[in-house]
Amino acid sequence: MTGRTDIYGQVAKLVLVPGVLLILGGCMASERVSVQDPLGGGDARLLGHPVADSGPSRSAPQPVEPERPLTLDEAVALAFEQNPDLRAAAERIGEAEARVGQATAAFFPQVSTRLSYARTDNPAQAFAMILAQRHFSSSLDFNNPGPTQDVRPEIVGALPLFRGGQDYERRVAAALGVEAARLERAAVRNALADAVIAAYYALLVGPEQVEVTRVSIEAVESALSQARARFESGVALKSDLLSLEVRLAAAREAHVRAQNAVELARAGLRLLLGLSADTPLEVAAVGIPPEPEVPETFDEALPQAVARRPEIQAAARAVAMREHEVKAERAAYLPRIDAVASYGQDDTNLELSRRQDNWIVGATAKLDLFSGFRTAERVRAAERRLAEARQAERKARLEIERDVKTAFLTFQEARERARVTEAVITAAEEALRLVEAQYQAGAVTITRYLETEVARTDARSRAIAARYDVRRADAGLHKALGLWAEGDRQ
Repeated sequence: MTGRTDIYGQVAKLVLVPGVLLILGGCMASERVSVQDPLGGGDARLLGHPVADSGPSRSAPQPVEPERPLTLDEAVALAFEQNPDLRAAAERIGEAEARVGQATAAFFPQVSTRLSYARTDNPAQAFAMILAQRHFSSSLDFNNPGPTQDVRPEIVGALPLFRGGQDYERRVAAALGVEAARLERAAVRNALADAVIAAYYALLVGPEQVEVTRVSIEAVESALSQARARFESGVALKSDLLSLEVRLAAAREAHVRAQNAVELARAGLRLLLGLSADTPLEVAAVGIPPEPEVPETFDEALPQAVARRPEIQAAARAVAMREHEVKAERAAYLPRIDAVASYGQDDTNLELSRRQDNWIVGATAKLDLFSGFRTAERVRAAERRLAEARQAERKARLEIERDVKTAFLTFQEARERARVTEAVITAAEEALRLVEAQYQAGAVTITRYLETEVARTDARSRAIAARYDVRRADAGLHKALGLWAEGDRQ
């Protein structure tokens, strides 16, 4: 009974020692890493406490297939839910959070178990083994103890006390990496909304363009039928008939291209929505939207874009992250101090006994005097990464300025084109009516009729495109201002 009690006592010690170290290390770690985000706008929760999962999926859910024509809002919402790029960005957030957890681990004790075996006839080492095993006897021949073996199971632990701030700086850098990943996801969301709206309107305008080409085919076929009758009666020329046949072929070709454009637009929208190629997809017609509320001038729009666009904020986070990484590498020049402890026992076999256990506690200090310039090169590499991040931040700002300028000019152009093309349609319809009557009367040539019919078709096509281009340009301006990203900055 006593032997069993001894064994339980040894096991209790093996569990108790690392447990105390973990509690002590956890308390010290929580005090040392509870800091504020150095940029002032970050998630301080990441810096002071364990990071909670922000939503990356453990397994990808099955895509939802629409059962009826999608409205624009439904299409955008569906893309936000199951677009592969947006889901991948969410997984990158989870990866960044895991790196925070990895950096936090440096503040906790490192506890491990190990089993060692040794056999020797070296008098000094053999004597130490015999003493550790509590087997010393006065009859022992110190100069010739004979072959001696030792089996030592033990638990060892180390608690970092000072590392020059390396662990702290790396954890802050990892937390800033989470912020950057979230902002990058917001940038993906912003661009995705713009792409979905453009694809939605492309699919919506497609059938209207198909209808324009169909009407053109009907008009040319009607003119060709009349021309054949006139040719058979000797009134029209053979060249008129051939010219109309060429125009009919061109109209049919345009009709095929318009139909193909519809399917291409549908395939593009499927991809953005995360749907398979064989998923049925239709979109619902939308009314004329109200005039968008946008800044009147580029100078008013640019400050809003700089304040809202997640790309420039993510670049700023990346710069701050690299700065902390430089500090972490420079801290390697400072000494490192650890508290160490171990508990175990020595015997000739693996039997547990209270008489043979032993423990040790202490501290170690280490300072690298020469590492082959490894530390200096690591610092230099970190400084280069910092310089790269600063240039990337500058590039992000320049790209945002270009995006805003381009979107602003595109929106103004689309709005003016829409106003002009609506007036052109009326003139083109009336011109075709007059020229068709003149052609029937023989007052104009077939060439004039064909020019007028092509002009009418082009006017209709341009008017449809211009009407939807205003909506696409509006979406592009919203994207340039970063308005689509605002719902994804939790």
